[in-house]
Amino acid sequence: MDKQKNFRSVDLYIIAVANLFNLIMVVIFYLRTRFVNHPLVFGYVWAGFIIFIVSATIINIKSKRSWWTITLPLIFSVFLVVELILDYILQYDFRSTSLLAPYLLLYYVSILGMIGYSFLTEKKYGAITLATYFLSQIAAIYSYFKIGHG
Repeated sequence: MDKQKNFRSVDLYIIAVANLFNLIMVVIFYLRTRFVNHPLVFGYVWAGFIIFIVSATIINIKSKRSWWTITLPLIFSVFLVVELILDYILQYDFRSTSLLAPYLLLYYVSILGMIGYSFLTEKKYGAITLATYFLSQIAAIYSYFKIGHG
């Protein structure tokens, strides 16, 4: 089997997860406007995403691919682990604490890394990932102005 095709599949899985994440964030922000916070199902989805991203990253490591195919997904995985622990396992309301700034920094670095990964793979995938990111940000702004969450 052609290695480049294998890498293409790995890249597309990572990009698909990044876009699904952005779209799920739209749903989460909408649910917040309905006063539904962190349904447990999203915790399971994040856990699945972690497994997919880490597995793909291991393939990239073993294949000695470029640094960005390893580093960018790992940063995203770290964010997902933090999110899973804080929101779904501990159910800790960290958004009103000093943890919010490092959390947001990790969020933006990780999702911007996924946008970069998508663009580095192919421009059209980058454009799609950027569009779903902006959609999630529009949903966040809507949620913020509707209920004023932190």
